[in-house]
Amino acid sequence: MVKNIYSQHKLQTMKNLIIIGLVVLFAHNIQAQRPKLHLKVSGGANTHIFVYKEYEKSKDIFPGWQAGFGFRMTYKRFMAEADLYFLRNSVIVALPDTLAQDLFDKFEFKLRSFDLPIKFGVVPVKTPFYKWYLFTGASFRFNTSGILIIADEEIKFKPKEVGLTNPNIDFILGTQMDIGWLNLELLYGLGINNSIRENIRTNSHEILLNVGVIF
Repeated sequence: MVKNIYSQHKLQTMKNLIIIGLVVLFAHNIQAQRPKLHLKVSGGANTHIFVYKEYEKSKDIFPGWQAGFGFRMTYKRFMAEADLYFLRNSVIVALPDTLAQDLFDKFEFKLRSFDLPIKFGVVPVKTPFYKWYLFTGASFRFNTSGILIIADEEIKFKPKEVGLTNPNIDFILGTQMDIGWLNLELLYGLGINNSIRENIRTNSHEILLNVGVIF
């Protein structure tokens, strides 16, 4: 009788352990299938190019830097991300000898803006230590203010006063890599709308290189 009671108790214990194991396995599987949200803080260098399509093609190149943050969500092999970058760009223009005056022979043009890129993509390579992302999407650039420096004199202006379009919308393509907590990103943007509110067709090109950390 004692032996029978012991056997029933042992059988019940095994059943309880199996149930607990199944519950833990199910909970772990549910956790693994949930989307993951990460905070990204990054900064780097960028180049913004305006190409004017008149009778002769000409362009202005504005190098600069940017810093910002964003949120990235991943689910299995898919990703979505929204960022906010603050950008500073400038260019120094040297005047030809025929136009140079006694007071100055060059001027500097500075532009402040912020970008709102929205990205959707895939994760072709996904390991615990290394992840590779490919994405596309759209970026919305808002020019906020500008400064013209002539002979050490600063002249501030608003973007609409020089005909800049707000927002400047870009179609973007890019790639990212996560190496542990380190994030590397390369992004290219092609302007969809006219960058300047004039009859002159103005295309814009943007290249951003970012280095950041993932939390």
